[in-house]
Amino acid sequence: MAERTLDVAALIEGKLARPQITIAAWLCTLMVLEGYDMQTLSFAAPAILREWHVSRADFGFVLTAHLAGYMLGALTLSFFGDRIGRKNIIVAGAAIFGACTFAAGFATSPWELGLWRLGAGIGLGGAIPTGIALAAEYMPRRLRATTIGLMFVGYNVGAGLGGFIAAWTIADYGWPSVFFIGGIAAIPMFAGIALRIPESVRFLIIKGKPFAEIAAIVQRLRPTADLSDVGTFVVGEESRKNSPASLFADGRAAITTLLWISFIASFTGHYFITGWMPTVLSDDGLSVRQADIAMGYFQFGGAIGSFLIAFLLDRIGIRVVALTFLAATPVVAVLGLQSAYSVLLANMLVAGIGVLGGQIGLNALAGTLYPTYMRATGAGWGLGVGRIGTMAGPIVGGILLGMQLTRPTLLLLTAIPLFFCGIALFGLQSAKRAQDERGGMELAKADFAH
Repeated sequence: MAERTLDVAALIEGKLARPQITIAAWLCTLMVLEGYDMQTLSFAAPAILREWHVSRADFGFVLTAHLAGYMLGALTLSFFGDRIGRKNIIVAGAAIFGACTFAAGFATSPWELGLWRLGAGIGLGGAIPTGIALAAEYMPRRLRATTIGLMFVGYNVGAGLGGFIAAWTIADYGWPSVFFIGGIAAIPMFAGIALRIPESVRFLIIKGKPFAEIAAIVQRLRPTADLSDVGTFVVGEESRKNSPASLFADGRAAITTLLWISFIASFTGHYFITGWMPTVLSDDGLSVRQADIAMGYFQFGGAIGSFLIAFLLDRIGIRVVALTFLAATPVVAVLGLQSAYSVLLANMLVAGIGVLGGQIGLNALAGTLYPTYMRATGAGWGLGVGRIGTMAGPIVGGILLGMQLTRPTLLLLTAIPLFFCGIALFGLQSAKRAQDERGGMELAKADFAH
């Protein structure tokens, strides 16, 4: 009996099955970890400063150590995700995060805490972009961005849990408790990922891994499928050696450059708002409680936007993310105007949908732009280079606040990088369309030659 060739990509493009949903759900736990991690130090910092008797200036590098670590992890570990497998890097990254976060609870100086925070950032920097790549490879094309958007809702959940846990534990057990909890929580998460999530079947096929290993995963994805006469698995993609230089090869230079510009610009505006907006509002006459509630509306808008923009990205394409940032530009600028508190809250909600929702759409886009053999590297370098913006936003914001600029001027300046992000994304859309057309012409020439 003749053996047949099975296109696994076509199989994945079929009806969404429970194993695919399970994979996405476990990957969502990574985002919960990131959200928790991003918030806990902010809540623990006042207690640490009081206990160690250090100034905010001396503590500043601790606050940025995680971001630097994330950049380092995204630029290095995600590359190995395209070499040795997605799952290996995700599990290793989550384990590194858990160990470094738990150890941070024993820190006795800012430098020691900063080093552990650097390590935790490296772990997440490797795990998150690689998790995005794995999710994209197990989802039908029509649901890739939507799935990644839903995963990032886990970020908001983790950030919210961080606030509640800090409020419940620091007063009674001290600031180390939030790090111990985060480190311990990582154990069931990376253990579950190690046991419940398979390696990317697309990755295994293009790397020429053993037939039996691939067949076992395909059978797991489609338990009722008859594989008895299958002799070869394919995914319709070529296997090629990957390196960071691949990001600029084969007509991808414009795509990669514009993606990086978009990330830097979006993160700059995003992190200025999340880092300094409570201070801006407090300086402008609002109470600390009112400012915190306003930021809660911003984060809630982000949860709505995370799903909404990613859902529309799957159906409309890159231009929906570009339009989101352009629409967010005047909304953020308006936040600088004096208005009734209820109006401010409504504007903060809409700004959250645009700024944070657009950011998640951009994250999802990074996981869908590149082919399998370099997808983790593409997503990792996009998110890693974008960390320039996460560090620039708070730093530039601090400089602008030091210049005693008014709230309208500050928010107008904050809106500028969001505008340029939207423009860069329209350029990215054109570059991607040109690359697709070029690829179609080359394929047609190859068919004609045959």
